[in-house]
Parts: sequence; structure tokens; C-alpha cells
Amino acid sequence: MNAGRGKTQGGSQEPPFFHALCCYTPPMSNLPDIPDLPDGPWPLIGEGLWSSVHDLGDGSVLKLVRRHGGLGSGESKYFREAAALGLLGGLSLSAPRLPRLIASGRFENAYAHSGPPLAGWLRLEKLPGRPIDEGGLYALKSEERERLGEEIGAAIARFHEASAALAGEASKLGSSSLRSIDEALSRIGAPEQRARLERLKEMLRGEEGTPVLLHGDLNLSNILSARGEALGFIDFAEAGTGFREEDLRHFDNPGPMRDAIFRSYAAVSGRAVDMQRFRMSVAVNAAISLAIGGNSGHPREAMRRTSFLDEALRQAGIEA
Repeated sequence: MNAGRGKTQGGSQEPPFFHALCCYTPPMSNLPDIPDLPDGPWPLIGEGLWSSVHDLGDGSVLKLVRRHGGLGSGESKYFREAAALGLLGGLSLSAPRLPRLIASGRFENAYAHSGPPLAGWLRLEKLPGRPIDEGGLYALKSEERERLGEEIGAAIARFHEASAALAGEASKLGSSSLRSIDEALSRIGAPEQRARLERLKEMLRGEEGTPVLLHGDLNLSNILSARGEALGFIDFAEAGTGFREEDLRHFDNPGPMRDAIFRSYAAVSGRAVDMQRFRMSVAVNAAISLAIGGNSGHPREAMRRTSFLDEALRQAGIEA
């Protein structure tokens, strides 16, 4: 289980002040009571923008969701992950592996300890494996990268085939992309960018087809790999409904691995990837990256995020 260490929810690197502001982990002894926990210590095994994950030593992990982090609210992240895992727990799915939700709850008093205020907690089955290291991909031979891409594409396809049956019940989670754009707009003030993102929302609403329950933030840090095991998907805090290509938006770098993901997805699902839907989804991702990163870091980084959004919107057919 991982909380996306070193990554923002849009998959981009955290600003340099990220850990000082967002990643303080409260002492376990200061937490409000959570029932039936084993004796500590509970080592920290993952930390991200919204949460920390602790190994309870009994085959389960404890995920503590903070009230404040990036875009949106901790309460909504907690609700979506608990609801999504509750629905997915009814599936008979061996690949990809999904964490079983053991218990969850909200904190009555978010300020009952010395750390940042907490929104909720989830006790989850601990899945074997480690997040796929994006940097380590370059050390792989080209055929190994392609083989991994094929495995990822097949896992996403099988997940969508199973989750399609849950789309009706999952409608309470809302549209992943429309929610993400609205959250990005809360921090993007440039009139031209806002107008183009409103047009993107209109295009997404106009898409027809059968929705599926989406993971919502399927980047490499949320995919676990373990020798001899199927890939595992973790961190469902951005879950929602939408079209299948939305879960491919983090795999936008052209090259053999992306080609292998798309090729395998099409072969297993029997559905070719709709490139227009994919480009719209990449534009959503670019908006999130700009909203989270803003003008932080070196000025070149801010320019890069702005250019990424401009180009993504252009490729989606939304000119300035």
C-alpha cells in the first residue's frame, strides 16, 4: 500500500516546500481511538499529498487522510476511497489485485492530536509489492518495458470490464474528469485558460457511451508490482465514473511503453483506445498539474506547466 510518496495527485513532482507543509505524520499515541488496532510500532510506509500509510504488522495497513492537501477536500477523498473500495469488494477479480477494505471511519474531532487535522481513516489489506519506479524504467531493456506496458494495459482492461457493472452504483462518486476540472478552476485565474477549460467540460458532457467505475488517478506510483503476482492497484481517492480512456491519461508520453499499454488494452478489452477521448483526458491532467504546481519552483517549471496545458488543450481540439 502506498500513498504516492513524492508525487502530487496529478502525477507531477511536488514543490520543494511540500514535505515541510503537507507531510507531517502525527504520533500514533495522539490519535483518537480506532477500534481493534494491534500494538505498535506501526512504521510509515507511504506518504503523499493527502495521506500517510502505516504498516500494522498483521497483513493490514492504516491510511490516515488529512483534511487539507492539494485540490478538493480530505473529507471527499476519504468518502470516495471508502465508497469505491466498498463497491469493488464485491467483485471476484484476481487481476489486477485490489486492496480489501477492512474498516473505515471519520474522526469526530479532527484536532484531537498535535498534527494536521485528519478527515478519516481506512484499514486496508496490505498488498505485496512495490510501486513501479518511473525512473527505473530507463534501466530496463526495451523488450522489458514493452512487456511491462502490456501487463499494465491488460490489467486496466480487466479492471474496466469488471467495474463497468458498478457504474450505476458508483454514480454517487460523480464524474472524475468534470470534478477535476472544477477543482483546477478553483486555482486557475487566467481568463483564456478558464474559457478553454469550460469548453473542455462541454465536450466531455457531450460524449456518449457506457461509463465505468474509474480508478481516477492511475499513475505508476499507484500500481504495485511483485514477482510472481498480478499487478495491484491502490489509492482510490480520485475514483469516479467516466469513459475508459480517463484511466489512461497518465500514460501520455509517446513511445514503446505507451504503445504497448494501448495495444494490450485493446487486445484484452476488444475496444480500441479512442484517441480523442484520451487527448481530452490528458488535458484534464494538464489542468490539475498547473493548478497544483502554479508558479512554484523555478520560473521555467511554471512555464512548462502552462505550455503543457496549452498544448494538451490544442491537441484535444480546443484552440486559444
